[in-house]
Formats: sequence, structure tokens, C-alpha cells
Amino acid sequence: MNKNIGLIGLSILLLLSVVSVVGLYSENTELKEEVSALTTQQDYESEEVQEVPNVEEKVQFIQTAFKNMLNYTNETYNKRLEEAENYFTVESTELLQGVGTDEDPSIAIQSSTSNEQVYQSLQGDDQFIYVSEVSYQVEENDPVVIDYFYQFTLIERNNEYRIDNVEIIPKQPTVY
Repeated sequence: MNKNIGLIGLSILLLLSVVSVVGLYSENTELKEEVSALTTQQDYESEEVQEVPNVEEKVQFIQTAFKNMLNYTNETYNKRLEEAENYFTVESTELLQGVGTDEDPSIAIQSSTSNEQVYQSLQGDDQFIYVSEVSYQVEENDPVVIDYFYQFTLIERNNEYRIDNVEIIPKQPTVY
């Protein structure tokens, strides 16, 4: 009788072991399928990010546009505004020009940029942020340096870009 009870106990233990192994195998298979699905999804999302067309071309255009607009002297003041139509929409040009005249300034001025960076906004493929330090000097006075953030939309029409909807965000100026 003890022998039968021992065999029954071992049989139950063996049955539990088999059920446990089958359960672990099933769970392992499900986990492999989940990992495979996540890997496929990540690969797909990576391809989507890499498929953003002409990012380098867009960044180059943006850098050229802002350097043209923000780097000037009293002699090149109007020339930059004439060239702005190649880079900016009319509304954006007026905003960046500010309150001024279309005459060359009669006093010596110089505006220059440094530490320029371009970021693509998380709000969309056509949303960008241009960051720059702008140094502005009038005659022999000390230059005023202001960090600016330009948030804008880059529009494309007929394979040509234009910067539109510019929002200018200045930081506190410093005098050197």
C-alpha cells in the first residue's frame, strides 16, 4: 500500500512537472511573439523617422536664410531685405525687418550671429526652431548680445522652400 501511495505521489509530481514545463513553453512562445512584434514595430517607426525627406537640405536652407537676414552692416542692410524674398514669406520678412525704413541707415550698425543651431520640432516635419546669438552694435557702443529662438514653419511649393509663421523668442540681453 505504501508502495502504491509512493507511486501515486510520484505520478502526481511527474504530472505537475509536465504541466509546468508545457505552461512555461507556452508562455515563452507568447513572449517571443511579443518581442518579435515590438521589434517589427520599432523597425517600422525607425524607417518612418529616416524617411523624413531632405532634412539636410532643409537645415542648409534654414541656416542660409537666417544668416542672410541676421548678418548685415549699414551698407548691406537693404540688400538682405531684397534677398529675403528668396527665403521668407512676405509676412515673415516684415516681422523680421521690424519697424524700420527701406533706406540704408545713416549711422554705422553691425549685426552678426554666432552659435547657430537648427532643431526639428516635435510638432511636425515642417516645424523647426533656429537658435542663435545675435550681436547688434551701433556705432562705437558696446554690442548687445541676445540669444534668440525662432520658431517657424518651413513650407515647400514647387520644390522651393519658404519660412513662414515665424515666432521670435528673445532671451535677456547681455552687454559685453
